Amino acid sequence: MRFYMVQILRNSTGCSDVKWFTSRAEANREFRKHQGKEDMHTFEVEEYDIPTKKTELLRWLNNNGNPNGMGFN
Repeated sequence: MRFYMVQILRNSTGCSDVKWFTSRAEANREFRKHQGKEDMHTFEVEEYDIPTKKTELLRWLNNNGNPNGMGFN
């Protein structure tokens, strides 16, 4: 199952927001919405192929889940 992540970093606070989408088009719209705004730094849209079987999903989460696998938390 494919998901698309957009991460927005607020320069003033150093905090970031992560938003997930089921379509690349939606993720690209969100990316463009924040692009060029003062105080915001938007990272590129990242695609993730997330497994749906329980064992594979658990392995994926252990390898990629927050706090160190993806995004800034």
